[in-house]
Formats: sequence, C-alpha cells, structure tokens
Amino acid sequence: MRRFWAIIAVLGLGWPSVTLADEPRTTIVQVELLTAADGGALTAQEWRAVFEQLDISVLIRRGLLDDKPEVKERTVGTLRYVTVIGQLDRSGRLVFPEKTFARSDAAKLKEWLDELKTYGQQGAPAGKPLWGLSKPQFEQVFAALAARSDEDLQGRTLTEAIEALDLPAAYPLRWSTAAQERLKLYAEPPQVRQSVPGYARGTQLALALNDHGLAFRPSRTPGGSIELVIEPQTAQPGDFWPVGWPLQKQAPQAMPGLFAMTNIDLEGASLPDLLSAAAGLTGVPMLIDHAELSRRQIDADAIVLRHPLKKTTWSLALRAMLVPQKLNREYWQDETGQPFVWVTSIGKPRPQADAGKP
Repeated sequence: MRRFWAIIAVLGLGWPSVTLADEPRTTIVQVELLTAADGGALTAQEWRAVFEQLDISVLIRRGLLDDKPEVKERTVGTLRYVTVIGQLDRSGRLVFPEKTFARSDAAKLKEWLDELKTYGQQGAPAGKPLWGLSKPQFEQVFAALAARSDEDLQGRTLTEAIEALDLPAAYPLRWSTAAQERLKLYAEPPQVRQSVPGYARGTQLALALNDHGLAFRPSRTPGGSIELVIEPQTAQPGDFWPVGWPLQKQAPQAMPGLFAMTNIDLEGASLPDLLSAAAGLTGVPMLIDHAELSRRQIDADAIVLRHPLKKTTWSLALRAMLVPQKLNREYWQDETGQPFVWVTSIGKPRPQADAGKP
C-alpha cells in the first residue's frame, strides 16, 4: 500500500497536520408521501405546505401494495439524489424508517432532512452503531486494518510510528484539532511505549495512541467516503476503535503458554519488566493500558510485584500479583485473531462485543 498523506512538521516538533476530507457532493432531497385508501387529502396538503416552507420537493400519492417507508439514494454525475418515502397515518403523522413526525415537529423534521442533505441516505454517523458505518463499510474497514505489520514501533515518535504502519490509502488519517492541541502539551514529540510487531495494524495503531490518551475511529464524511480520525479519548466505551476484540477461542486454547504449570519465584520486578519477561516465557504479548492507569494516577514503573516460589500458571500468578494493585489481566485478540494479555484497572468497562465483531 502506498502512502497517501503527509505529516508536516508544525512548530518544528513534528506535529501531524490535518488532512482535508473530500468535499460533499451536491445532494437533492425528495420526499414521497403515501396516503391510505381512505384518503387524508386535507392532512396531506397541510404537510405539503410544511415541505414547501422547507424548500423540499414533495410528491403525494396513493400507496401501492409493495410500498413501504424507506430512504433511497442514487448518484447521477456530481448529484446525489436522496428519496425519502413516508407513510401518512390516520392521526396525521408522517412515519419514516425509525422516524415519526407530528405537525408540531416541523423543526425536528427540518433537522433530519438537513442531515440527509449533508450525509446522504445513512444520515449523520454520530451516536450510531459501528461509528455510523453500514455493515459492509465496517467489514471493509476491519479487513483493511487487519493487515499485519512487522514494524517494531516502540521508541518511535507517534508520527514516525504511524507512517511506518503504512495505513490503507483508502482511509485517510486525520488528526482532530483537539488531538493536535494535546500533542503540543508535550515538551518533546511523544514516543510509542510498547509494540506488538506482527500484529494487525488496527490494534497496533490503537495501542500506540492509547499510550498517550489518544484513540482513533472510522468516520463517514458528508461526501460518503471514510476517514480515520484521531481524537483524545473519552470515558465512553465504544466511541473509538478498541485495543483488542473479544477472544474467539477459549483462553487456554488460544494461549497455552499462559496456562502451563511452571515454577514461579519472583523477588521483585516493576510491572513493565515483569510483563516483558512473562511474555517471553509464555509466548503471549502482555500490554499495559497506559491511558487508564494515567487517568487513575497510577505509575506503572512504580509498581513492584513479588511472587513466592510456587508451582502454578502464569495466568494465576498474574492475577494474584495484580489484584492487590487494583489491576486486572484481560484476554483479547487483534483483528486477525492473535491473542494478548491486557493489563488495566479492575472494573474498567469495555465496548460491547456486538459493537463490531472480527
């Protein structure tokens, strides 16, 4: 995959620039109102007057057997036509797919029609499952981000790391203004603190950003294309692309090295050093949720863990050492199904499994 965006040094510190989304094409919204066999002509004409005030073309006709409320879209050259078909019910309300409007809802109706005019058939992406993408769109983005990268990103600046990932050209990367402002708070360009070479690009990007309280999400533009937007994290799970997905196999099957009996004797080691050593012994990457620990004012380097000589498994040993620190080890996988251990705070919510499945 070829590079498609450039990172321009800002203030001489290597801050990434904002790339512009595609310009929205001209959209024409048309409305069709279906009336029942028993008439409703007067109410229909009242609604016609409402749409005329909104400068929206409306066709009122008798509903046929196969007619149903729906929103359709077609493109002719540079024009995008969005056709909204609604049913006029007996109470005089307009019934559209997942939307119902009474005569007193003219302002809400205008807001919805303006949204369709801006974003097309799918409407605005904010607040919708899969970040407002259709299932086929999400699957395409997921597949693109599931491509593996053998680059070791640890120690590189964020901008260097992102360039090394060679992200898919079909989905341009854009740094939000808030994300750029967050980066400017650093005296030096922030570096990637941990890396998983050979894992999927989606997980590697999410991990690198998470080290510094940042995250990314797919975003559908008004023109209908999809970009990847980097923003400061929020506390709401599901707002951003997660660092890992629900494990699709039983943990002992996916990570046998973690559940093999062995003698463990640990006099004392910092959390990062312990996880690095355990990863080498078990063959399973062990990663720290630095964003969550930072929110809770926990310094991972200051945590010293000990374990008396005992024949046990690394899974049990990690739990015994982490719980007193109010930490937990969770089992997740990247977009390709490769597992890893995720160390985060106890009780931190995760996105629902149906928010997007690998």
